[in-house]
Amino acid sequence: MNPRLATCLIWLTLVMVWPVSMLGLDGSFTPVARFIQLASALSWLGFLEGTEGMVGLFIGLLWGHAVVYGAVLFAISFAFVRLGLARLPGGLRAGAAVAVMAAVILWCVFIAEYNTQFHHSSPHASWLELYR
Repeated sequence: MNPRLATCLIWLTLVMVWPVSMLGLDGSFTPVARFIQLASALSWLGFLEGTEGMVGLFIGLLWGHAVVYGAVLFAISFAFVRLGLARLPGGLRAGAAVAVMAAVILWCVFIAEYNTQFHHSSPHASWLELYR
């Protein structure tokens, strides 16, 4: 596995499961993929109904959060691969990248708790409940 592929896979894993601060105001945490999901749905609503008022504001906020957090997570995964995994031989690099992704997924899915005001039944949901 080359370093570029390892960076992309680790970044995609972080985007899907790593909790980041939502709107920075109320202590909510959710993955970047949830920002993309909410922003896409709201963008479609804005396309159908117009983007005046709060709809346009929330579209900008959610897409802005998705882009900024996506870039930050990419920088983290890039630095991790370049400073750590790139020094390993190819076969060992692949195993280490998969181990890192598995550890992140297991921690985020089963241990981390997502606090979000946009969940349908509970403001404190696990990753499995968040995407149910």
